[in-house]
Amino acid sequence: MSVGKLRGAFAFEVAPRQQQPFVGGLVAATNELQAALDAAFVASGIASAPAVTLEVDQTAGGDRAHPVRDALISICFGDSAAAEAAALVLAERLASATDARSKPSLLMITVHDTATTGKLRSMLWTFPQQDVFRLGVSGGKPKLDMLAAFNRESRLRKAAMFEGGNVRSDLLTARVLDFQASATERSVADLWIVKFLAARTQMSSAEGTRTLARALRHAHDRLTDNPEKQEQIHSAIAALRTVPRTRWSMNDIAREFFDADVVSEFSAAIRAEERAAVFDIDRGIFDAMVSYHVYELSSGVRVSAPFQEVGDSVRIEEVDGVRSLTATGAIAAEKVRSRAQ
Repeated sequence: MSVGKLRGAFAFEVAPRQQQPFVGGLVAATNELQAALDAAFVASGIASAPAVTLEVDQTAGGDRAHPVRDALISICFGDSAAAEAAALVLAERLASATDARSKPSLLMITVHDTATTGKLRSMLWTFPQQDVFRLGVSGGKPKLDMLAAFNRESRLRKAAMFEGGNVRSDLLTARVLDFQASATERSVADLWIVKFLAARTQMSSAEGTRTLARALRHAHDRLTDNPEKQEQIHSAIAALRTVPRTRWSMNDIAREFFDADVVSEFSAAIRAEERAAVFDIDRGIFDAMVSYHVYELSSGVRVSAPFQEVGDSVRIEEVDGVRSLTATGAIAAEKVRSRAQ
């Protein structure tokens, strides 16, 4: 798989809060660079990465101005001078978005033709930066040292992929990856998406949490004949309540907690485009939607049990294909009411 035929590329060495002039600029679109970018594209899996939406005014009268989108339009569709100036704007923006927790990086901005959509694909990449430029003869344009840029500690750090044309409805969304983001430290995780791209994930915390809760309940109900599979769901619910990590995608949760059978039922309740979206679990909404599992016994008795108690004070056993429930514990409160109430 190819990222697409390379039409142009810029690269800059970027240090956090950099004030000095940036080293870099236009880079020759060589076969060597094409091959390196193709390899990075495939290895990253960015084509199916979480989607974000740029924070622009999309109302009928809004001009959709956005610093990253405006720069990409100039890079993709402007003349050479406008493209180079816009690429420098992105380097400056990355420097201002990073702080002392970040290391210097190589920012690459590349533009590609796509055979599948016919639109341009623009890529933003960051790699470790280790003096990867050599000055040309007589003070000419810097040249990218491919060996240093891609073979020496060359793991991709971050990436963003845009596709579209020079029209109002395009370049408003992107696929993004951030291999450096800490799952438990929101400020670090937000550097690439919020501070640099000025974007938001396409699923809000509340929306994502409700979708997650509905998917868990759906899978649990569909697996009533398989207590072992249901136990995976109980364990996932308990873990999602207590682990420090709050930022997940549906795909993350499926990989972390479920086998193939449970994944199938879990994913069936989630739209395909939502499965890779990253969101923060709202613990309040989550608890309200999956706090209890209601059992109705053959005797007409109904048992409402917190999920975390199933397997502890509430035990489910199966003998000869018949499941039975046993609950133990001190009575804390008691109510009497008619069935109609």
